[in-house]
Amino acid sequence: SSDLAREIPEDGDGPDRVTPGGFDPSAVAPREDLKRRNKKKKKDPGNYPRLDGKGRKVMHGGKDATYAELVAHYDDDEVNVYAEANDPKVRAPRACVSTEFSGYYFPSCNNFHERGDVGRVYDDPAQMIRQRPENEAYVKYLSHGYFRDVWVLEDGPWIWPDRYPKEKDYQPSRTFGVEDEGRTNELVAKAYRSTVLKTFQMKHEFEDDHFEEVQLEAIIMERMKKSPWIMDIYGHCGFSTIVEVVPIEFEEAMVPGEGMESTEDYEKRNKHGVKPKNNFTAEEKLMFVLEQAESLADLHGFEEGVIVHDDVQMCQWLRTPEGHLKLGDFNRATIMQWDEVRGGYCRFNNGEAFSQYRAPEEYDHKNKNLNEQIDTFSFGNNIFTMLTGLWNFYDQDDDGVTQKDLIGGKRAYIDPRYRERSFAEGKLVELMELCWKPDPDERISMFGAVEFLREAVRENEARKKRGGGDRGR
Repeated sequence: SSDLAREIPEDGDGPDRVTPGGFDPSAVAPREDLKRRNKKKKKDPGNYPRLDGKGRKVMHGGKDATYAELVAHYDDDEVNVYAEANDPKVRAPRACVSTEFSGYYFPSCNNFHERGDVGRVYDDPAQMIRQRPENEAYVKYLSHGYFRDVWVLEDGPWIWPDRYPKEKDYQPSRTFGVEDEGRTNELVAKAYRSTVLKTFQMKHEFEDDHFEEVQLEAIIMERMKKSPWIMDIYGHCGFSTIVEVVPIEFEEAMVPGEGMESTEDYEKRNKHGVKPKNNFTAEEKLMFVLEQAESLADLHGFEEGVIVHDDVQMCQWLRTPEGHLKLGDFNRATIMQWDEVRGGYCRFNNGEAFSQYRAPEEYDHKNKNLNEQIDTFSFGNNIFTMLTGLWNFYDQDDDGVTQKDLIGGKRAYIDPRYRERSFAEGKLVELMELCWKPDPDERISMFGAVEFLREAVRENEARKKRGGGDRGR
């Protein structure tokens, strides 16, 4: 053969002669039996980290860990490590992890594109482009907030050949006490073939924070679809959502006009007995308060993690034609994190607070000790408003003064005659004061409020059967 030919020697007869590239199996034979080796590994895991079901490293003795050790251990964007405990006076670090569902994202953009061109120009309803004739939906500008426009998308009548001929039968025969009765009547009649589209106004910058707020609202509404007290969502894409039509403005009917009144005018108007400025019966108000409590309890008691609405006020509830309330607008909501070190939910900070409608602890913008009880305090304000038809602190329009009063322990003045005016109103005053306790941990929970109200409704019904119930205004 050629001198350059490659020759592979044959395996030798003895143990010392092995084909190049091969190995002697006896050289890697285990020194211990398998059972003994596994037992030893459990005692000494070596350099391999132990992981939990979510793929995070398990930390032994976490409750005794220092802040620096927790920071080094939880190298995860979904975990926030803080030097102090829920009580900021206690220097006990915590590791707060986001709930799994808070990161969910289920866009349905095709449904949005199928709706055709919304046809807006610079957010000016007067300059709306006419819809293309081939569009199956008619788009109508409805209203707007600070960041978003609200549109009504109506299916063409030909899509509903069975129901459209009877549409006039859906026209309500009564008024609802709102500013635009004609628009409300139209929404009620066409609700079966309409949806609401919320879009981000083009005059604002399309920033990540705004996108996350819309995504937060979308995922909360998606997870809460089983609740009958929370508005249904039908789709989400980017900065937009499509939700159900709930046609009646509840706040306009409950707080007629400005909702403000001087002390002198109040005393003159109520000289011969308290007269709420709204036109609902005490029994209706009791049911409305219960429905609001049910919706907030569904958020606070959500099995996948506590949801704080963080913007409880009357305008967040709309009314169905059947007379029930539904809660919406969750772009300020907070999904509470879980403390991996000590257990329990991590309290939080929600930034600077404005207006006179928030809990006293919210006005300290450095306070990191907030929890779901901020909703409870504002819910108490809603009870006051439903009782009286006025805003809390109805005689004071300086929010700075009111905020200092709240921090100092002052509460909105409730006329003591409401306690005796009817059974239902007396129970509402009692509950309102339980919601207004200065210490969040001493306030009634929303679960306690629901139980309280259900019992009040049962007792009121029993009184009616005995001839002692009340429908008083």
